[in-house]
Amino acid sequence: MSYMSEESIKEQNNIELNIKDLEVIFDVLNVYDPNDIWGVYPEMGTDEFMEEVNTTWKKVLDILKQNKE
Repeated sequence: MSYMSEESIKEQNNIELNIKDLEVIFDVLNVYDPNDIWGVYPEMGTDEFMEEVNTTWKKVLDILKQNKE
């Protein structure tokens, strides 16, 4: 589930993440609770979306580990 268009994603592929960007990503992934958003965006409170959040979190951590090595 993505709210970004494919063209928007292509435009952003050349942009690097800085430390502040990573902090924002970590903040969102660390505090995300489907019960908090269920009433506003029901699709973001589903088990399927939570799996996507967990998968994304793992990808971010894997990328950071690779860049550290």
